[in-house]
Amino acid sequence: MSDRVVAVILNWNCADDTIRCLRAVLGGSHVPDVIVVDNGSSDDSIGKLDRVAEPFTLLRLDRNLGYAGGMNAGIREAEARGADRVWLLNADAVPRPDALATLLRHADRFDVSTSLQTTSAAPDDPDAEPYVVAAMLPNGKVRPVRCAGCDQAAHEVDMVTGAALLLRLSSVTGVGLFDERFFHYKEEFDLVRRIADAGGRIGFVCASEVWHQRGASLSGSSPRARYYHHRNEVLYVWKHYPHPWRRLLIGEPIHYKNVANALFRIAAGGRARRRSSLAVLAGYWDGVRGIHGPTERF
Repeated sequence: MSDRVVAVILNWNCADDTIRCLRAVLGGSHVPDVIVVDNGSSDDSIGKLDRVAEPFTLLRLDRNLGYAGGMNAGIREAEARGADRVWLLNADAVPRPDALATLLRHADRFDVSTSLQTTSAAPDDPDAEPYVVAAMLPNGKVRPVRCAGCDQAAHEVDMVTGAALLLRLSSVTGVGLFDERFFHYKEEFDLVRRIADAGGRIGFVCASEVWHQRGASLSGSSPRARYYHHRNEVLYVWKHYPHPWRRLLIGEPIHYKNVANALFRIAAGGRARRRSSLAVLAGYWDGVRGIHGPTERF
């Protein structure tokens, strides 16, 4: 594999995580060029990153553009440098030494691929547990693909997500970059689906491993995270399904449960639970209305 790879790490108020990820990438068996995109951090991230001795490029954005906008800035910079592939990494990810080299051994098969991803209290935890980052989509139904490593080493699937995506740059630019209307959550589902719909092949490389501390950028249990999650689920359905109301009302009954639970907690829960539940309902309502982009609510 002779393709030029550029790794893009997205930083937002988490320089310690970013530096840990950067050093893991540079310590791997295949070392790419690295771009760190600072997504308008308001803490001391820039100062910490400026003091790092290892070689990388710091791309500073003047405001937080969300995951989609921040990664798009990194992808454009990688394209300007003549990259053939981009390896997109969350700051709270720690790729194992052979993670990229293993992805590249299978890269000719896939336009998009991701690694087996594990999580635990710390990257060196020997009992890190894998979590789902790949799925098949028969008739639009999500069927998770679970594999903690096997002799096949890689599986062709319909969808991948997660904290470490390797993309063929021509495939990305062919369908357009991340849709910045999502801002946070679901944007990678959207991009991968567009690439697959254009004929691209999607891979889950279970022989490659990346540890990921999930939820570091925006706590998954926070009201704002809940708002984005449910709003963007609706925006995704509206964008990709020909009959979105049928999909929401019949195809995915989980939405009834989410709304019912939120209404119950507003009536019977404490202040924190009511606020979280209001965020869920607001997310659904704004999604149906087509509201997108960042929010300062919650």
